[in-house]
Amino acid sequence: MLMKKGRKRTEEDECPICSLPHDTKQFMFKVCCMMTVCNGLAAIKRGMSDCPFCRTPTPKTSSQGLAMIQKRVNVGDPLAICTLATKCRLGELGLEKDVTRAVELYERAAELGVKYAQFNLGRVYEQGTGVVKDTAKAIRHYEEAAMRGHVIARHNLGCVESNAGNYDLALRHFLIAAQLGLADSLNIVKEMFMHGLATKADYAEALRGYQSAAEEMRSPDRDEAAELWQNSPNV
Repeated sequence: MLMKKGRKRTEEDECPICSLPHDTKQFMFKVCCMMTVCNGLAAIKRGMSDCPFCRTPTPKTSSQGLAMIQKRVNVGDPLAICTLATKCRLGELGLEKDVTRAVELYERAAELGVKYAQFNLGRVYEQGTGVVKDTAKAIRHYEEAAMRGHVIARHNLGCVESNAGNYDLALRHFLIAAQLGLADSLNIVKEMFMHGLATKADYAEALRGYQSAAEEMRSPDRDEAAELWQNSPNV
């Protein structure tokens, strides 16, 4: 089940504006509508600072941002619950750090099917920051997230297995993550090949999958937007 599920991008991984899968860097999460959208070219060109999806003005203060999140939490929005958990865990938007509350919120969001909540629970238990470190729990949450298509959770499972010396299992996770477009996983497969822990065919498979995923995530608008973001200090 773990190796059969989560091998393809899901609809929730797509930008609601351009309908292309998100890459791992060129996106922004909007607390107004809980949408993850591209760092869009149209918005940059027109000098728009509001949400490119719902047109809500970007919150100017931490309290405004927190109010937007809380409003959606109050109506049971699973992504908002997960987002509030992260703000509690990190102590952002004027909130004090409260890992205990964050874990409770993550668990609530996870029960509602949010893979990002499963991933963050895995990270909390793996790092042991604010909770008792529990690798077994971390793995269970990473597995749930990975089976729902969370790419970094899949990569982290590879790292856990590699650290435990289970290189064959680690390689299978890294191959899946590379084929979903994660460059870090591709690089590790290359390193494993160089150290005799993966075959040339394994690396070729990872490279083909990564290139295919990267091409799927590209578009002329995204390329131009990335160039504008890189070259303009005011963007």
